Amino acid sequence: MSKKILLVVNPHAGNGKAGKKAAAFLIACEKAGFDVSLVNTAGEGRMLAEIESAMAKEEFDALIAVGGDGLVHTLLPIAVSSKIAFGVLPAGTGNDFARSIGGFNLSTSELLNVIEKESFTNIDLMQINSASSSFLSAQILSLGFDALVNERANSSHLLRGRAKYVLAMILELSFFKPQLFTLTIDGVAFERRAMLIAIANGPNYGGGMQIVPRADHADGLLDVLILNRVSTLELLKVFPKVYKGSHIKHPAIELVQGKSIHVKAHAKAYADGEFVGELPIDINVIPQALRILHS
Repeated sequence: MSKKILLVVNPHAGNGKAGKKAAAFLIACEKAGFDVSLVNTAGEGRMLAEIESAMAKEEFDALIAVGGDGLVHTLLPIAVSSKIAFGVLPAGTGNDFARSIGGFNLSTSELLNVIEKESFTNIDLMQINSASSSFLSAQILSLGFDALVNERANSSHLLRGRAKYVLAMILELSFFKPQLFTLTIDGVAFERRAMLIAIANGPNYGGGMQIVPRADHADGLLDVLILNRVSTLELLKVFPKVYKGSHIKHPAIELVQGKSIHVKAHAKAYADGEFVGELPIDINVIPQALRILHS
């Protein structure tokens, strides 16, 4: 029986890269005898309406996102509620979700083979609630310095990938001061004056930075990394190590695990590169919430 795929494309991702990837994928699907419904629409509202219409008409074996982490973030609620197998053809700036789940280097033929064999697994997600919004997140919740870097990087249109995060960090350093955070993890409360806090379901963000390298999508726990107060010079020395994950050996780094986390501070929160809201904020793990294509 022919596999049915819902292919959702962000036409603006990767300066046209998404469109090219989608076109190649469609040709490969036709050769393989797969039935594909295409949603290739700019604007989140219109895109979601088209997805809802397509899913009301038929059942799909897989939902494939062609774009970056922003598109993944948008599609998570649909993938969770429908329990459809979810996969990514990475075509964005960071592509950190694809890196984490092992789909970053999959070829089109390999991805089709995974769909054909129904090679699926389930991973955890984070439920994030602020006063103004509620989000599902697959990767990292950023608080403090890295959230401000994320905000600055999002406003940059001159650079892409890792370079824009590095530049944003350098620019943000001249303004940043450590912040006082009150954390409650599984009912235990404590305070830290910290440079940044990363609450992780997966290991990486920012185009491959291994901010919490031991974070596991399927262990039922969230990993909290706290970078306690250091000098600007020390932060600059530690930062390059984040690409290999060796920064976690630094004495100012603190690692804690938990299932339910509450954070208070005068700070902003970003999840998977998207603005969540002002603190306070609640984060809870949802075990085995997302079914993904798995090679």
